[in-house]
Amino acid sequence: MSDSTDSTGDFDQTTTGRTTLRYLARAMHTDHPSDEPFVLNETERQAIFRIKGATMLVASVLSMVAIWVFYLPHVLWAKWFAETHTAFGDWPLISILFAVLVLYLLLHALILLHTGAVRLIEMTCQFPRFHDSAYARHMNQLAENANQRGSFRLRLTPRPLLPWTLSGFLLTVLLLILVSNGMLQLAIRFWGGEAVSPVTAVLISSLVTVGWICWATFRILKHAQIRVMAPLTIRQFINELAEEFGREPTFRQLLPGVLQQAAVSPKPDNYPHLILVEAISNRFSSEPVGAAPAGNNLLLQQLANCPNTVRHGLERFFIFSILIDGHLSSLERKRLLELQNAHVLTVSEADVKAMCRNFVKGDGLWV
Repeated sequence: MSDSTDSTGDFDQTTTGRTTLRYLARAMHTDHPSDEPFVLNETERQAIFRIKGATMLVASVLSMVAIWVFYLPHVLWAKWFAETHTAFGDWPLISILFAVLVLYLLLHALILLHTGAVRLIEMTCQFPRFHDSAYARHMNQLAENANQRGSFRLRLTPRPLLPWTLSGFLLTVLLLILVSNGMLQLAIRFWGGEAVSPVTAVLISSLVTVGWICWATFRILKHAQIRVMAPLTIRQFINELAEEFGREPTFRQLLPGVLQQAAVSPKPDNYPHLILVEAISNRFSSEPVGAAPAGNNLLLQQLANCPNTVRHGLERFFIFSILIDGHLSSLERKRLLELQNAHVLTVSEADVKAMCRNFVKGDGLWV
């Protein structure tokens, strides 16, 4: 004979669980019109803001713990870290090895933390399930297009944010922390004329580390957010261009040159650029995307001589191409200035930067 109390309890737990799942499904549901650029809704904004804040906090705590783990043994057990005579002179060999061990553990902890944060952002925005059905193929294509896929290749930028670039970026940041911290402590010692005390050394190291780590976390999660917003934004914009200029021969002829002017490679190792090139190839298949123009001066002349409506469409396409990755590089600024000097581009650099800021904030790329 079954216990009625337990049966009722199981029923109540099942009902509560289903209610919770329905609530989470409604909370995580995203409604993004296919005919508009991707704009973060309020639920996504709040979730991403919390993920960024929590990741920065945890990364800062991990970094500060690593600093204490390195400095405390030197204070409590100073005899263990005596200088060792080697062929190159007297070096604190044990301290160097201990620092490498702490750096190794911190690096892998930060990799796990940021990988999890990126995944949380993707889950919050239903990515790639609702945005890129061929995500696995795109990742494989990016891997093939990448010249060097070494996990720990040093880099000063997380772009493109890929599994094999995240570790190299974080390693670069950690090395920059070591260099910045060493130079700052040497400067303070030189200015003060005496050795830096352990407390001051820990304080300086903590401030430098937290600053660099927060900057790195912001960059990583910013590009994770952009990767989420890119597919729908690109499809909407390219579909709009195809409907307006799909049968315009001048537009189709100049499209590859403008794409190259925007520094978009025909074999991108950047996720937004890969989606952009693929969308252009699908909707404007008669022209080879990425084909080299006859020359930059000739391209500018052709743009200046084409009809106003076509030139305006190509201008919008150029601006969209340089902003879709959420970053305006020095090369892209140079190309932007060239088009402005040739009186081909009517949009000012200030307006372009404003579009970029709005896109990074999640308000959509409206070109």
